[in-house]
Amino acid sequence: MSWRTASKAKWLASLPGVSEDEPLASRTSFGIGGPADFFVEMSRPQAIEELIEGCAERGIPYLLLGAGTNLLIADAGVDGLVLRVVNREHHVDGRQVRAGAGLKMMRLARIVADAGLRGFEFAIGVPGTVGGAVYQNAGCWGKELREVLVEVEGFMPSAGKKTWKPADLKFGYRTSALKEGALKGGLVVEATIQLERGDGEQAKALMAKLTRERGETQPIKTKNCGSVFKNPPGDSAGRLVQAAGLKGAREGSAVVSTMHGNFIVNEGGATAADVKVLIERIQAEVRRRFNIELETEVEMVGRFKG
Repeated sequence: MSWRTASKAKWLASLPGVSEDEPLASRTSFGIGGPADFFVEMSRPQAIEELIEGCAERGIPYLLLGAGTNLLIADAGVDGLVLRVVNREHHVDGRQVRAGAGLKMMRLARIVADAGLRGFEFAIGVPGTVGGAVYQNAGCWGKELREVLVEVEGFMPSAGKKTWKPADLKFGYRTSALKEGALKGGLVVEATIQLERGDGEQAKALMAKLTRERGETQPIKTKNCGSVFKNPPGDSAGRLVQAAGLKGAREGSAVVSTMHGNFIVNEGGATAADVKVLIERIQAEVRRRFNIELETEVEMVGRFKG
């Protein structure tokens, strides 16, 4: 049943900066996706909070978007409002750093290194924003955000402003209560992390080394969504895809990277339907060969069929 009524659409269309039938492909790292019914980009937390409260009161679905990584948007687009959060403020106070939800993790990694702080180098491999990183407990090279997180300032429709500790967020492997639990629909406004004092130049050298190594093993210069699948316990999704002989497998212009089996690359003009079929082919073949269920890390949103 559609969310849309004349009064709801009129309310959204009347809001400052809101556009209708806005293409989303260019706002994702995959370069794939149909239009948002309504779209707005906002940086002021209070205005964002008021808007999602208004949507919740009216029964209008909304999707909070950051850098558009780890996301596959349906070709038919997304119901309701897509709200791109771009608050990028940051403040360093001793060993603690507060960062707005719209700040990219890679940028924050460089900021804290400049401040002589260590322990956040892993974030140079996380292409999304701070808000997205909290949402899915992002990580790289065996480190996760929850290991350095102190608290999150957030907002829940009908409940108002909230301060969440890591325990409240129920972090798991690439998930949290914001993604799959009691806090679903909640907004991350800013996150506070605590790091160690150290040699910032060493941190930068390590990040340069990690980035170089990543560039040698992952197709980071292509249009992709990052890791497509979660690693099964004690194994690697990329290894399983390679062992199943699926590197280079293709569906339309969506191709399993020949560099790394856990990446699907949009070679130009790939559709979400192409990617979804390719994902299902990979899951079926890995299940048939190894009796292992590969869970997706990429999140599929919007009007998918079936």
